[in-house]
Amino acid sequence: MLNRIFLSAILFALSFCNILLSQDISFKVTGISGLAFIEKTDINKSLRAFRGSEVHKEYRLRTTSNTQVELTLNRRGDKIGHIIVPQNTIILVNAPLSKDYNRISLSLLEGYINVNINKDMGSLVEVHTPTTTSVVKGTSFEVAFAENGSTIVVLQDGVIDVVTDNDERVLNPREAYVNTIDDQSRLFNQNSDSDPIVFLNKGEEASREDYVYTIENLMDAMQNITYDNNFVSVNNINNIEESEDKIKNLEMKHYRMIAANEGYYNTIIKLINLHPEKKNEMTPYARKSLTLYAANQRAISKMSSAVIRTREKFNNIKKKFDDRMMSTSVSK
Repeated sequence: MLNRIFLSAILFALSFCNILLSQDISFKVTGISGLAFIEKTDINKSLRAFRGSEVHKEYRLRTTSNTQVELTLNRRGDKIGHIIVPQNTIILVNAPLSKDYNRISLSLLEGYINVNINKDMGSLVEVHTPTTTSVVKGTSFEVAFAENGSTIVVLQDGVIDVVTDNDERVLNPREAYVNTIDDQSRLFNQNSDSDPIVFLNKGEEASREDYVYTIENLMDAMQNITYDNNFVSVNNINNIEESEDKIKNLEMKHYRMIAANEGYYNTIIKLINLHPEKKNEMTPYARKSLTLYAANQRAISKMSSAVIRTREKFNNIKKKFDDRMMSTSVSK
């Protein structure tokens, strides 16, 4: 009898583990030419990426010159889509803030990516840069983040919701959206300037024309990465959908903070290292940017905890509300 109970417990545990594993989103390298690395900054860990490697949450994929990586996204064994990561690009797989396994979050810290998400898979994919969030479901598009802090989103097929701190728009096919480091945005029809490589080259040219100004501009932007305590009151929910939207906006804001702190700091260090002969002149900038980075990490951690608590509280209240509505409907 005891053996049967023990065996049943093991089978249940294995079944439960399989359920958890089947819910995970995987980012697997299914094609690679050149040299790429999978990194985790906080533990200074870097591994070379090969075909079959996986990029886990809170890890970055970094491609070097003359490199291209294909990442395949899978959920519960089903292919959601794929991402082409060209040379000199860095992407970060964000840790989830909720238990929504249909929601996937990535941050683009340098370069550009080509994203193709299969239609009718029920997965929501978010790509964040320091100033812009692209929200997609069954769409083909490109996103680029340039050295001067500008972002471009180029839609090839489907529809994209583009969200910033001060703006929210819908992109249609053959449209492009640009947002600058100071949150100046514009929507326009695609042309030669909307090509991601052209956009990156122009951003690099602008940033290096006066690299000291660019570094100072990026550090000013880092100083503006602050903890947002404007949280949604979830004690009394009168409008479920409105409260849900506000919480999602806070979650996206949190991910943009991560992209900004990582992306701006990464660009500052890259610009500083371009001029090793001016090491003494650049040392104060390196120290200040590192101080800002560390302070922002603390603010991001604080906001992450607050957003998670708000989401959990909202979900509990929403469940009670749904249960009450269900019981009322049954009683009728």
